Amino acid sequence: MRVNIKLNDPTPVIVQAMTPASGSANYRAMSVARVAMNATSQADAGFSWINPEASTIAAQVHITFTTGGTGTMDLGISDDGTGSSDGLINGGTLTQGVHYVQEILGTVAASAIKGGEDKLWFLLGPGGTGTNNSIVGKHTDTVTSTAIGAMTVAYYIVGT
Repeated sequence: MRVNIKLNDPTPVIVQAMTPASGSANYRAMSVARVAMNATSQADAGFSWINPEASTIAAQVHITFTTGGTGTMDLGISDDGTGSSDGLINGGTLTQGVHYVQEILGTVAASAIKGGEDKLWFLLGPGGTGTNNSIVGKHTDTVTSTAIGAMTVAYYIVGT
């Protein structure tokens, strides 16, 4: 890192001074996507998100319910936003609060509320590849579900 940053330096000078002297760093911003949960669909991929990037991404996901429901929810990784998967959350409850994907091998419950974040990151392939490039979810509440929620995905590009 370069040194001698002064408060009166223009922004480009400050940014340049904060980068490695080699100039080889590749800085990437974190992106966040929010997908509303479809409360009236119990179908596979009732709510889904496909990696919009042309590269592999590292992603973290959590579900937020402002109003709970009575059923359960599954969430996992799939292809092109279709199908069903429970690799991230298997039979999670639809209770009000923020539900984080928990870092546990095997069956994963979504019962932990805000404060229980576990820092679980996973990789999703590039959009358009048709292989492990999306997150899909579904719930088992009725088609008149009272659950109101959304899936939030935070990610950054790790591929080229």
